[in-house]
Amino acid sequence: MRTRFFSIIIFMLAFSGFTFAQNAAAPQQLLDLVKKAFDNYPKLKEGGEYIKLNETQNDLAKAAYMPTLDGVASYRYGKPTPSISNQFVGTLQFFPANNYDMHVGLVMPIWDFGRTQASVKKTLTQIATSKNNLEGSKQMLAYQVAQIYYAVVFMNKSIDVQNEQIKLLQENEKIISDRLKDGDALKFDLLSTQVKKNNAENLLIDLQTNLKKEYEMLNMFTAQEGENYIAQKEVATNEISNAEVLVDNNYDIISLNDQLQSSAWDIKSAKRGWLPSIVGRAQIGYQNGYIPDVNQLELTYSAGVGLNIPIFSAARPNYQTKLAKINMQAAQYNLEAQKINLNKDILQTKSDITATDSKIKNYTLQIDQAKEALNLANIRYRNGVITNLELLTAQTDLQNAQLGEIQLEYNLLLSKLQLNKLGGTKFW
Repeated sequence: MRTRFFSIIIFMLAFSGFTFAQNAAAPQQLLDLVKKAFDNYPKLKEGGEYIKLNETQNDLAKAAYMPTLDGVASYRYGKPTPSISNQFVGTLQFFPANNYDMHVGLVMPIWDFGRTQASVKKTLTQIATSKNNLEGSKQMLAYQVAQIYYAVVFMNKSIDVQNEQIKLLQENEKIISDRLKDGDALKFDLLSTQVKKNNAENLLIDLQTNLKKEYEMLNMFTAQEGENYIAQKEVATNEISNAEVLVDNNYDIISLNDQLQSSAWDIKSAKRGWLPSIVGRAQIGYQNGYIPDVNQLELTYSAGVGLNIPIFSAARPNYQTKLAKINMQAAQYNLEAQKINLNKDILQTKSDITATDSKIKNYTLQIDQAKEALNLANIRYRNGVITNLELLTAQTDLQNAQLGEIQLEYNLLLSKLQLNKLGGTKFW
């Protein structure tokens, strides 16, 4: 029974997540540990950098609204240089051999029929996605810290039960040793008690080792040192709410909704690939090649408006639109499947809560009965009515009942926290 219980504890610690209802008062020490983990964990810092990256991409997309200014300087040598000669004007050259062009040019987007807007809107959805991903990472980290925190609390409770069992076995060993000297007991009784005591001590060592490992893991997340600094001794499971939760608050659902919005803007952007764009152009500078003195640099300037109309692009906008629609439909199906699974998990978790709550009530009665049975067994054993094996059985029954109650309390806490986790509730 004890081995099975601690196997279940270790399994749950490995695969279970912790969450809190919004109206649950999380212990202040736990909140402090979560804050330290937030400040220390590199994964969250990585998430912050991705937000900065997407914000920079948004600035880059907005830059398409802004004009571009560039400077050009070129030289070209060309022959022949056509010219004419007559008696009135002499030689008149039409083109210079040395061509110079130095100017500053301005290109100003006027209207692109919403293509830039689609790009900007998509980057906004990417910023929202990165922020939600960061919050999701915080949630996962907070639950890992909470998992370790409550694992320590429940392990300490189990260690207390185990210490009490060892104390009882030591007392029995002393009584049997005294009786063995007087010839009132068998060596078999002493050996049986010593074997049980050794097994109990080994199990205590396992518990203490696992407790040390939990502190090492917690120190890794929070950059703390040492052990035994968690002060909480008890967990009132009724303080964790199992109220109704909304699947739309789940971070997986939020992420999929962000993906849908991004796909929608991909579709709009692809469709607008067929639309024209209007730009304004202006330039000013110096250039030669103007009659009558083609070698003289002249101040030149120009301004105008241009219309760019896509005529043939190998149907790329059509393919891009088709791909964006397929991605959006796939994301929609994924979202629906996630919601179905979440609703199923919520119903199953509620069933676990109901069943475990009923079992705890039965174990409370069983512990009271086991305590009374052990008191009677101690009295009868001192009076020589029952054997040592029967006394050890009564002691083991009480210990198993106590450990069983701890296990069920732990299961109930996990189920309530899991229910709130499915709803994406936040405790820090």
